[in-house]
Amino acid sequence: MAIREGKWDCPYCGMKGIRGPETVCPGCGAKRDKDVKFYLPEDAKEITDEEELASAREGPDWHCGFCGVDNKASEDKCKRCGAARSDGGHREVKVIPDQPAEKPAPVKSAPASKGGKAGLFIFLAILVAIGLGLYFFVFRTHTETLEVTGHAWERSVAIEKFKTVTEEKWEHEVPKGAREISRREEVFKVEKIQKGTERVKTGVKDLGNGRFEDVYEDKPVYEEQKVYKKKVKFEIERWQPERSAKASGQDLEPKWPEFQLRGQEREGQRTEVYKVLLKSSEGEARNWVAPNEQTWKTYQKGQSYHAEVRASGEISELKPAESS
Repeated sequence: MAIREGKWDCPYCGMKGIRGPETVCPGCGAKRDKDVKFYLPEDAKEITDEEELASAREGPDWHCGFCGVDNKASEDKCKRCGAARSDGGHREVKVIPDQPAEKPAPVKSAPASKGGKAGLFIFLAILVAIGLGLYFFVFRTHTETLEVTGHAWERSVAIEKFKTVTEEKWEHEVPKGAREISRREEVFKVEKIQKGTERVKTGVKDLGNGRFEDVYEDKPVYEEQKVYKKKVKFEIERWQPERSAKASGQDLEPKWPEFQLRGQEREGQRTEVYKVLLKSSEGEARNWVAPNEQTWKTYQKGQSYHAEVRASGEISELKPAESS
């Protein structure tokens, strides 16, 4: 892995770009102390000199515990005051991740003209009007007193027939008893398959002595691979909706429709709807769908009820007038 020479700036005279390994500022003679930070220029070249490489690999510089100046890893005593190395600490060795590429700044749109602002205002006003209209039509309710004028009911029975249908499924999904018509190969799914690895530079290691070492990782490399399977077109017998039998009336004695099953038919789902017929004090007809037959029968003809009515005319709640 490549090792490159870093730089540091003198905090005393302001000289910039001093070679990382130098422990003395060439401008003012100040010693490099422990608070000085190293940095790696973008154009820093790789060190190829063997002696320089050996020095870089010796380890981090250490700072004197008495006078605070930096000393090279190969030095046992402080150059300034002669204190033993054991009395000081060493510079931190750390990995600095590469910064991700910056996203381009969003393009600012040109200021809206007066006409554009007016158009935006009109558009927002329309949205508000639509929202208020939906609220009024769907959610807003008012109370009315309604009189029961009668009842209505409807009952139906779905009738299904066992018939031949044509379907398509993947070959492993074809049900038993299916009769194949044709098959073709199609893309079933796309998988990511690792085809190897690649060495990727992920950052640099501050060696603590004015040099930086490139850090690499082995990262997997993937490629997309299409997985093909057979799609089968086939015939099979299934129960399908065929017709329905219905019965309706306006009395309180609902009945199920009478019907006869024909060849290869069966009875399907049964449904029932119970409506209370009403009129307002102005004579406007309304109706309310009761949740079940038992509740439906409790609303007596000629009696008045309070109703919560939406703008659409739909009744959301119906209760006896005396309970309000």
